[in-house]
Amino acid sequence: MSSPVDNGAFTRTERLERLRGLLSGAREEECAGRAAGPDSYGHLLMGAMLHGADRWRQGQEPTDLERLLLDAVGSVLSEEETKAWGGVYREVASGSRMALLPQAFADRPVESGYALEDLQRDLPEIVAEAMAAGNTQIIDPRTPAREANDPAFLAAMRAAKLGITAFATPSERLLPDTADLAGTEQAPQEGGDPEGRSGPPYRVRILTENFYVHKAVGDQWGGRDEIFWTAAGSVGGGSKHSFTSEEFGAVEKGDTRVFSVNNKTLFDGYSSGDYLGVNVTCWEKDQAPDEWWRALNKALHDAMEALNKNLAFDDFVTGQLPVWLGIAVQVANMFIDVMMELINMSDISCQRVVGMGRYELAMLSRGGGSSWKFDGDGHHDLRLAWGGSLIPFHQAYLKSSIRTGSTWSEPGHVPFKTITTPALAVHDGKLYIAYLRPSDQAVMWAAMDSSGAWSTPQQIGGDQSWYAPAMTSAHGKLYYTHTGKDDKIYARTFTPSAGWSAPKTLRGGWKYSPALTTHNNDVWLVAYGLDENLWTSGNTGGDWRDPASDNLGWELNTYVTLASYRGYMWRIAKGKDRKIRTSNSTGGWWYSKGDIPGWGSTHAPALAADANNMTLLRRGDDAALFSGEYNGTSWHSSSKVPGATAKETPGVAYYNNKLYVMYLPPAS
Repeated sequence: MSSPVDNGAFTRTERLERLRGLLSGAREEECAGRAAGPDSYGHLLMGAMLHGADRWRQGQEPTDLERLLLDAVGSVLSEEETKAWGGVYREVASGSRMALLPQAFADRPVESGYALEDLQRDLPEIVAEAMAAGNTQIIDPRTPAREANDPAFLAAMRAAKLGITAFATPSERLLPDTADLAGTEQAPQEGGDPEGRSGPPYRVRILTENFYVHKAVGDQWGGRDEIFWTAAGSVGGGSKHSFTSEEFGAVEKGDTRVFSVNNKTLFDGYSSGDYLGVNVTCWEKDQAPDEWWRALNKALHDAMEALNKNLAFDDFVTGQLPVWLGIAVQVANMFIDVMMELINMSDISCQRVVGMGRYELAMLSRGGGSSWKFDGDGHHDLRLAWGGSLIPFHQAYLKSSIRTGSTWSEPGHVPFKTITTPALAVHDGKLYIAYLRPSDQAVMWAAMDSSGAWSTPQQIGGDQSWYAPAMTSAHGKLYYTHTGKDDKIYARTFTPSAGWSAPKTLRGGWKYSPALTTHNNDVWLVAYGLDENLWTSGNTGGDWRDPASDNLGWELNTYVTLASYRGYMWRIAKGKDRKIRTSNSTGGWWYSKGDIPGWGSTHAPALAADANNMTLLRRGDDAALFSGEYNGTSWHSSSKVPGATAKETPGVAYYNNKLYVMYLPPAS
């Protein structure tokens, strides 16, 4: 461990007294919002570090987790002072009250270390607390700014000087990969691995452009701000990067300050994984020397990366994004805790930890820029630009599982690459498929006859989308809809003699995939609006009716699935709580049929029905697919589809008395 640089603000004795006051609660008024009750898990890693320091002081061997955290604070504390911090912890822990740390540490003897396996055990409580916190959020990458900058989130960020955002929604993800896009930095992968394994590393480069000042920090003497920015980041399976901006002097409200052209790279590195995690801090320069915060920021970010890797949650693919967020909260809190003692918390205007999956990065590479709010002691908008080539979307050959009676086939390959779930529908004795081509997100279609032979795929008009399309058969035509990149829903019909019709546009603004089914020979559509409500439309063979707002008020963050079964049209969805909601209708007005007990899902479910059966497919936390049946009275027979793992919802359809399930496999 290195010796600390004298920061010129607090002596070693003063730091120990500040720590004692923080742990005992004597500084609660000064540290409003930082102290926590004995049932809180928000500062668990801080407790593990201090417990490890005490055990080290008393001749015990630190656990794997304790050593990781001790090495992190060792970037700024000497061995002697680290052990002294452990002594202060033991002194306070032996008393009757522990103001900051979980009560488990107050009762923990020095012989009992806190290891990674203990952290794994406490993860449910850590995650639940983090997810309930006002200053943490998991949002869809296409979420309107009003939701991303929700006033309640900004207020909580302001109080804690910390905000944590993961730009992803576990219930609706389109994870990109590294192949088949002209203009990228890797060679095309046409005819590549049918298992969908990741290709060569791709470059992630994000630049700081400028920041706008809504509110200046000010200091205790009433002078103008001296602002600077730092960042530490890493990408899955790849590079690390740190950034320190120049100092911006005399910053005032209403200013827009531009970063130096020679020093504006927030992150630059190559990734073969599925996320970028970056910790960005806005500082009000006082007397803090660079060595302190730079060393600690980097060390704690490295510790976070190691924790995620050891917990096997570092790739965003498992659907365990809330766990990443929980660890991010822990590390960010520890950074502020330690900085409070070493320097002065007022030097940190605001800290944000941002997690971006490859889908978000691919969207950023196409959109060109983004803006992140830092609303703490001051209020600044940090504006970022994409500095690299386009990041292509994940592509893989589809896989299929086919059920005959109650017997499932082994997963097989479907000869089409796509970036998301396909749409399936039976029409005129054939099984039709629609999917998104990786290179340009064009909507492609093909048909399979009863012998299993597929036609050559072709693009449907000039249609493109970020989301899976939908299809159904009615009125002697194949109906098809998709949500365009302009947030409009387009509808076409197909007959072998006339081909595809010109597109018709539904009124309104939309996101996610539309859902289609045929009920009583009429076509029904349910879509998720940009207003976050569900809307229903119908077509009796001519024009589409204007969409009608949902009457059940479901709170969702993804699309729904539809099927017609025994005189009712069924609409099923995954709620924000991951429970599966069910409803049915005879045409337009929906009646709630309750949640399916015990059938949670990470994604929107999929639904298919024939004259005798209605089957629901859902995705579990381990990416496995589960099927379950409805017999007209209740849901039953939930079981895993043998060997089937998927990135998201599958496409399903009954064809020739068999259930076809087609899905995008996760990257290996």
